[in-house]
Amino acid sequence: MNPVTKSDADTNTNRMNHLTNTKNPATTGEEAFGRQANKGILADKVAEELNVPRRTAARVLDAVLDSMSDLLRERGKVAVKGFGTLERRIRKGRAYKHPLTGASIEVANKETVIFKPSDQLIVETRTNAAPRQRKPQGNPTDDMLFKG
Repeated sequence: MNPVTKSDADTNTNRMNHLTNTKNPATTGEEAFGRQANKGILADKVAEELNVPRRTAARVLDAVLDSMSDLLRERGKVAVKGFGTLERRIRKGRAYKHPLTGASIEVANKETVIFKPSDQLIVETRTNAAPRQRKPQGNPTDDMLFKG
């Protein structure tokens, strides 16, 4: 086994830079779909949008998600104008054939949640769409959400 020299290590580092460079301006639209946002990132965006601390935004986000879950459980459907509709549905059971044995397998009905995005959300999230116009930001106390 040959020892690795400093020049070999530098060459390998330079070769790998393209894999770790996340701020590449030449990122294509297909690559952008691979970066999934999570609840923490969503809380950061809400905090930035409402000009409140991240902890407050996280609590607001938790309250909204919990309320949506409760309403979905109670009513079966939650519609948010400009965003989309979440609906609880029962997917019909059916018979499948096992690919190797050919035996018939019965699958029972399954309760699931579907999401149907609104037309507005579809248009706004297209890769070539213009950025959404933001409302002017004031003090966080100006909003009804944070009064009292």
